[in-house]
Amino acid sequence: MDKMLMPAPKPVWMSWPRGSGWWLLLVMALAILASGYLGALLAVRPLLGELATRPPVLIIDSAAALRGLPATQVGPAIIRQRDLARRLADGGVLVLDPQAVVAAPAGLFLRTAPPPAELRGRP
Repeated sequence: MDKMLMPAPKPVWMSWPRGSGWWLLLVMALAILASGYLGALLAVRPLLGELATRPPVLIIDSAAALRGLPATQVGPAIIRQRDLARRLADGGVLVLDPQAVVAAPAGLFLRTAPPPAELRGRP
């Protein structure tokens, strides 16, 4: 009967002095954040090294873009293609011509839209 009247023992966290547990939670939260940041940094470091030594590659098929153009529009179209290639190269992209490529995945080819009707000489 005496055991039934005894209060239940307090949990450990309730025996700490009031107000002293917030700093422990803060330290734990900061440790979790720091370990997550450090883990992500260590996981990404090899990838950043690979990206620095291997630029992105793009293959531009100029011949396909010039098909169907009248002779008067070929010069300006070539100038636009070269300008596009220069801008991509300035952005860190390696630009290739399909004649220089033996084999490549289809995703590396830049798909060009057919020229508008006014450039093809059609009304």
